[in-house]
Amino acid sequence: HLTLASFASHVARCVQKQLLQFDRQAAIHFDSSQNVFHLYGYTQGKMFSLLLTFAEVEEWKAAGPYALDRCIFCELEEKGISIVHMTPYLRSVFSQS
Repeated sequence: HLTLASFASHVARCVQKQLLQFDRQAAIHFDSSQNVFHLYGYTQGKMFSLLLTFAEVEEWKAAGPYALDRCIFCELEEKGISIVHMTPYLRSVFSQS
């Protein structure tokens, strides 16, 4: 089993890879410290920042496969960052809901 920081980083790398496929100019960063996970950057002409506590990460991890990924993409959509098209990864993310 991955630690929460490792799990969150793995999900962030998957999200980062997907966002870079949609926008080659994207700059996506993530870090974790003091029980907080931070995903932030610039894509599709918009800055974004998502902050989750490790308690929230743990809840999403327990909620099932791809639950944290889905949470992140839904938060990004609320910030005006769209899913350009469905990819195999995104089909997996959203087929679990």
